[in-house]
Amino acid sequence: MNWVTTNIRFPEDQYMELKMEAARLRKSVSEIIRQKVSYRPKRTAKENKKFITEMNAFAKKMAKLTKGKSISKALIEMRYEQ
Repeated sequence: MNWVTTNIRFPEDQYMELKMEAARLRKSVSEIIRQKVSYRPKRTAKENKKFITEMNAFAKKMAKLTKGKSISKALIEMRYEQ
């Protein structure tokens, strides 16, 4: 794994909370931050199936609404309108 070094700003109170958590868990502040940004709640198979069903229904609805339209073209136009 390649690592990237970066700077990030925190309000002082949040930074102190991170430092205290790191000290309590005997980990570095960097490790605590990496854990927090990579946290993904576990989903059950039932939740995954429900999510996929909802996304399929949404995709079908969007296909009907955008029939004959180029989404890529619309996005490019929106980008240059700004």
